[in-house]
Amino acid sequence: MHELAEVLTDRKGLAWIAATAFLYVLVLVPFNQYHLEVFGIAVRPAAVVPVVFGILWGPAAAWGLGIGNIAGDYFGGSWSLMSIFGFFVNFLYPYLAYRLWHRMMRGRAMRFDLYGLGCFWAVTFAATLICMLLLAASGTIFFARPFTSKFISYFGNNIFWAMIVGPVLLALIFAPAVKGRFVYGREWDRWFATAAK
Repeated sequence: MHELAEVLTDRKGLAWIAATAFLYVLVLVPFNQYHLEVFGIAVRPAAVVPVVFGILWGPAAAWGLGIGNIAGDYFGGSWSLMSIFGFFVNFLYPYLAYRLWHRMMRGRAMRFDLYGLGCFWAVTFAATLICMLLLAASGTIFFARPFTSKFISYFGNNIFWAMIVGPVLLALIFAPAVKGRFVYGREWDRWFATAAK
């Protein structure tokens, strides 16, 4: 069974799904209702969440953020048919970050050092680019929205906060999460098994 399906049958996985969905909604709703800007850049703390949560909680974060995005749009007053595609993009975004991160960290000590920071930036750029292309393309194909302007808006709003604030958040929680095994996914299980040898 693929880990994206297996997580739905695992008590620990379900707990992480609930936790990540709840935290995502807490961050999404206030800023969906009140659009704040700093120097012309939209304040989007939710943009920090997908890569950081994805690295730590993999498949659980995928489901959590997908569900959280639907709830955030509904309760934040921005629900539309595009929210359906938002679910799939927010599902893919953390899982892609999780797989890319573990691929780049394979065979290395799991530390958020300079190499880890470089990996984080590379993963953030790649995952954000792919997912924002998909989101903009969905809007163009199904709702005739202008692709270029939507992609620039989606990518610009997400990449800035993810690249600048994301490393700060991950640096704060990475070591305690790994040490306490407050992480989830088969890639983490493999790493712990290898580290124990």
